[in-house]
This record gives sequence, structure tokens and C-alpha cells, in this order.
Amino acid sequence: MKSLSEIETTSKRASRALGYSWGISEEVGKSIRLLEMFNFEGIKNLNRYLNEKKDKKFENLNLINENNKCSEFSYCPIILGVSFLDQ
Repeated sequence: MKSLSEIETTSKRASRALGYSWGISEEVGKSIRLLEMFNFEGIKNLNRYLNEKKDKKFENLNLINENNKCSEFSYCPIILGVSFLDQ
């Protein structure tokens, strides 16, 4: 079993390797750490998303409005979650 600090660091590095900014990567690391701390499947879900990201294209959401609709692809769950928390 890995420590929560190792989980956070590994999650942060994995998201950074996919091209997310350091700020987004920090949020991913903290989120996965919290999920694991409360016995939710944070690592498993992150791994599933990272594998899914290879095959699918996701749309970024910059601003949350009353009516958000995807034009072609579904929204990136990481960017969507961070945008929701920031706004």
C-alpha cells in the first residue's frame, strides 16, 4: 500500500505528463489523495481516465454558463471539475 503522499505525487506527475498545467496537476493530486483517504477508488478512476484519454478527444470548458453544451466531444472531467471549483 502506498502512502497518501506517494499517491498525491504520482497522480500529480501523471497528469503533468499528459500536458496539464502544474496548477491543474496539483488539483488532480490533491483530489486523488482525498478520494483515497476516504476509501473511494481515486487511483483506479484516474487510471481509467488516463487510458480513456488516449482513445477519446475531450473538449475543454473555460467558462461555466447557465447552458453549457458540448459542440463535438464531451467535456474533459478534470478541466470541468477545476472550472466548477474555481467559479
